[in-house]
Amino acid sequence: MTPMLRQFLWLPGVFLVLAVLADLIVTCLQAGEGRLSRAVHRPLYALVQVTARISGRRRVLSWTTPVLIIGTLTAWTLLVWIGWTLVFWSQPGALLGADSGLPATLSATFYFVGYTLSTLGLGEIVAPDPVWRIVTDVAAISGFFLLTFAITFVVPIAQARSDRRELALHLHRAGPGAQALILRAHTDHDRGLLSLTTDLHFILNRIDAAHMNSPHLHRFHDHDRQDSLDISLPALGEALLILEGGLRTGAPQGLRRALASVDSLTRTFERIHHRPLPPVPPPPDLHPLRSAGLNVAPPEDFHAYLHTHEALRRRLHAMAQAGQWRWEQIAQVQDDLE
Repeated sequence: MTPMLRQFLWLPGVFLVLAVLADLIVTCLQAGEGRLSRAVHRPLYALVQVTARISGRRRVLSWTTPVLIIGTLTAWTLLVWIGWTLVFWSQPGALLGADSGLPATLSATFYFVGYTLSTLGLGEIVAPDPVWRIVTDVAAISGFFLLTFAITFVVPIAQARSDRRELALHLHRAGPGAQALILRAHTDHDRGLLSLTTDLHFILNRIDAAHMNSPHLHRFHDHDRQDSLDISLPALGEALLILEGGLRTGAPQGLRRALASVDSLTRTFERIHHRPLPPVPPPPDLHPLRSAGLNVAPPEDFHAYLHTHEALRRRLHAMAQAGQWRWEQIAQVQDDLE
């Protein structure tokens, strides 16, 4: 590389550092997903999805969490590392060997930036000029910020996954399918149908807010069915639609609020998964509910109601498909369909 071109390397270097900083702010502090994070997540997520589909083992999807987290942290670190390396390398003599006094090589500059970002400060390579000492301090501060934002990125994920697992486990034990949720709430729960509405408001709102702040959470999947939000939430959504449009007993208190939370979660899911929605699932057969003594609405009235909620049911279907679940598992009445 000619000396003239080398002196301009600080431009792409500064661009990389600022791009990572902007991505950190958007991903960790604002409600959204940074462009760099999205560029890392999409191919990695697609790779895990394809691997699970080819292998026929949906449990492979549980690797989305470590793969996406490690991939994101690695991308942030490498880009900042490379960016500062270009900045220091752009000026010959900006760094010198502490013992030899010779200009640092490219590999030595890369090494210097690495321990500067990690705030180790080994002192084997030094910046003789005051300006470059200040630049070294700025690089060290950026490394501290990177570590802080990395923690800010990981900790909410752990908390949100715990909340997701809590809701999924609760619904799995109460159902697991849509009509099973209604039947067991009606016959076995001391709160009756309120156990599917007002009792879930707090955790639904908490999970909804977490996914608004960090929509990439919709790319995380769990190992077992009982822990998987991508099957329990569609089952809950379908159950709430049945309660509102399929029964003549009157909607239980808090149903609209619970359904609004489910609808909001499916909308953030749709924004993060840029793919065509699947077809509308078939309308459920409410014979099990009728057999249990519930006052079921006429099929034509129920189907007309479902027609007004086709968009929501398609999003619920898409969420189930993303977790590689079948809609039959959502609609099941008994827990023997795997």
